[in-house]
Amino acid sequence: MLEDLDVLIIGAGPVGGHTAELIAKAGFSVAIVEEHREVGEPVQCGGIFTPRVMDLVDCWNTVLERIRGCEFYSPSGKELVLDGGKTAALVVDRAAFDREVVRKALQKGATCHLGALATGVQRADGGLSVRVLMGGIEEEIRCRIIIGADGVKGNVTKWFHLARPYRVLPGFEAEVVGAEHTPGYVKVFIGRKVAPGFFAWLVPSGGTARAGLCLSQGNARAYLERMFLQGPPASFLSGAKPVGYIIGGIPIGLARRTYSDNVMVVGDAAFQAKATSGGGIYTGLVCAEHCALTAIEALEAGDLSASFLARYEERWKKDIGRELKRYLFLHKVLSRLNDKQMEEIHKILNRPRLLTTISELGDIDYQWRVVLGLLKQEPRLLRYVGSAIRALL
Repeated sequence: MLEDLDVLIIGAGPVGGHTAELIAKAGFSVAIVEEHREVGEPVQCGGIFTPRVMDLVDCWNTVLERIRGCEFYSPSGKELVLDGGKTAALVVDRAAFDREVVRKALQKGATCHLGALATGVQRADGGLSVRVLMGGIEEEIRCRIIIGADGVKGNVTKWFHLARPYRVLPGFEAEVVGAEHTPGYVKVFIGRKVAPGFFAWLVPSGGTARAGLCLSQGNARAYLERMFLQGPPASFLSGAKPVGYIIGGIPIGLARRTYSDNVMVVGDAAFQAKATSGGGIYTGLVCAEHCALTAIEALEAGDLSASFLARYEERWKKDIGRELKRYLFLHKVLSRLNDKQMEEIHKILNRPRLLTTISELGDIDYQWRVVLGLLKQEPRLLRYVGSAIRALL
């Protein structure tokens, strides 16, 4: 196989697939290489995001459950119920969702090579020559632009010495049967004994549920197993049985550089996930649109230099960069709270006036609005932010 392409995308996740669709739709030759033999496998994400994602990629046929609220549990097990009165999030069949996004790209003219591991790259004749291992045989693909959508452990950022994340939070999730859950509600658990530095969850997903967590320190699987045995999660998981596991990592940080000559990176490869929730599908798809637009303009102009491709980073940072920076700050604030402080904040928030503010302003994709609203209404919350700022300094 010797291909000459306009664009080669590494990674057949939804971000890579959407980028490929937009570039192929513009009439340029684009291929995706995916190291696994099936798109969407292995699943490395819980598969919950806002309906806003479907405005970017119409994949409603993959929805398993609609979420309208959250049951939030303090370290001691006290409950706080949030209900926006409408669909706030969607739970999808993540493997099917990935395949649907890539299918749309193929319909627009893109191609996809499965079981193809990109092993190296070198510059040649103003473009790039990528070595790809397929079926034990190393092939070569030549392209004018390479786009890294290969995730947090991807090779493209390493090959071109682009920025690395502030940290990668390990995550572990089990798909279970027999869990006690409220249809239409996600359960969230916080506390140092549950998930230090982040949180744990129980998400209904059609006929099953997803129990998982991310944390900043410790063994993720060990903490997941503990959820079935002790603490607030055990009340809902004591009779549950795992039928599958998902392992992943969340990149935390804001990339300083996501482009080079003939190169751009997008999605988790560019650390474009929300540091507060770990969600990266919406932000990744937004950045995919900026990435595709920049690639199209560069190809039309015949200018693939870093100075031209820099407009990609300018665009996505202008669009959501400030939000991602705020999420990183919030993550640093929240990850430093001890259980006593979490209990105090939980008690403060569990008041009708503040619950109404959360319901009216709450938005999983744009969380800063509700944070500002709460700080204005409840000055006592400032002392937790202030202590965190001092700790950061």
